Amino acid sequence: MNSRLLVAPSALLLLAIAAGTVPNRSARAQEAQQETSGAGSETGQQAESNVPSITFTRPTQETDRGDSKVDAAGENAESEGSTSGKFDDMTAEVLPPDATPVIEEFKEKAPDDLREEGLAAVAVFEESAAELADVVMAMRRKHTEFVNGLETDKQVYREARNQSREAFKETYQAAMKVLQFMPHPVAARYVVTTIDHREKLGQYEISTLEGAAGLLQVGVRLRYVALAAARSAMMTGNFEYAKQIYDKMEPDELEDTDRALIAQAEIIEKQFNTEQELLAKDPDDLPRVRFKTTRGDFVVELYIQQAPSTVSHFIQLVESGFYDGLDFFQVIDGLLALTGDPLGDGSSRPDRYLADEIRGQDVRMPLRGSLVMAKLPIPGTSDFVPNSAGTQFAILFVPLPTLIDHQTVFGRVVEGMDVIAEFRRVDPNKEKKKNEIVLPPDRILEAEVINRPDTLPEVNYATPGAIPE
Repeated sequence: MNSRLLVAPSALLLLAIAAGTVPNRSARAQEAQQETSGAGSETGQQAESNVPSITFTRPTQETDRGDSKVDAAGENAESEGSTSGKFDDMTAEVLPPDATPVIEEFKEKAPDDLREEGLAAVAVFEESAAELADVVMAMRRKHTEFVNGLETDKQVYREARNQSREAFKETYQAAMKVLQFMPHPVAARYVVTTIDHREKLGQYEISTLEGAAGLLQVGVRLRYVALAAARSAMMTGNFEYAKQIYDKMEPDELEDTDRALIAQAEIIEKQFNTEQELLAKDPDDLPRVRFKTTRGDFVVELYIQQAPSTVSHFIQLVESGFYDGLDFFQVIDGLLALTGDPLGDGSSRPDRYLADEIRGQDVRMPLRGSLVMAKLPIPGTSDFVPNSAGTQFAILFVPLPTLIDHQTVFGRVVEGMDVIAEFRRVDPNKEKKKNEIVLPPDRILEAEVINRPDTLPEVNYATPGAIPE
């Protein structure tokens, strides 16, 4: 099934445009209350008290879509007993390119206390969009210069790319702000495009949930918007909201990632809540490591209290320069990104093996963004050789609750999960097609410890179980 299409032939947000409504005071009050939500770690390991922390303009009347009518929530108003509102394969119409009529209508109908704030939001969005166009053009220029040998320092291009990434985020936030006041078609198009991009990359965080939930609220029936909302809700602790979305989707609209999340929802929720309790007890000065990669930087925080041996060993590897230049040799959608192998294919074995740290009441949970020490698998089973971790580690894209009994969770990503989401997908087990061009994987340029205790815990090395040949 094509996951990029609309169920209704009506264009995105045209229902709201036709209705010509503006937000009421209660909606703005909710927005003000929720304005500061979503701060903190990018991993989705921080609990959120509200589901969508953004309130989009919501239409209040039915609008004819040709063969039937849909109400403000996008459900089929003539389908008696309908509870799902299927996300089907229908082609989306193009949003109108000119926002002037919407802005003029807002000026005419908006209450005085909202008019000024809404128009200011439009101005910020337009300025942000213009700046985005400039930085993207500069990034493309630097890339062209590097490819053609006019610029030899690739870091110049990387810095331009990082500026573009930040500009994209700022424009996305500005677009969502505008949609709190009016169904601005250009802002709507930007939010939809961003959600599409994030769903493709698996970038499931609180800001993705905000945008996707807001679009669903005004009647958008794009399947990938629903999936982005449900998955982001699962990653950020909004389990009831995720269930509501999944309950409205047909089985054939779900993917393997969703089926796994649904099947393990109860244990994922339990592990998530346990992790929130542990996070609340964490000291402010946990060790941190910054990884500079071919896609940008990300920062990890290390659980030195629950996995002291593993963290100490990891810090020593970083300080020795071990990880510098190593590939992310396995990056699988809906699973993980794996690195730490000098041979670049997962086949190397360490000089010394770490004792597992998977027991105890305070063991950390394998959630999105968690760092997990990789171990040697036992062929023909789903188990691993005990005490066989060494240098390879994985960053989880989704919760993998069964890892709790097998592999040491020793940290989490606190900055740059969006960078990791952009890593080139690599599957060493996938058979290569004839004449297929395989691009190189992303890699670590440099790893540096940016916070550590003066004295590291002693590393507990161990003899692994029977290692398969």
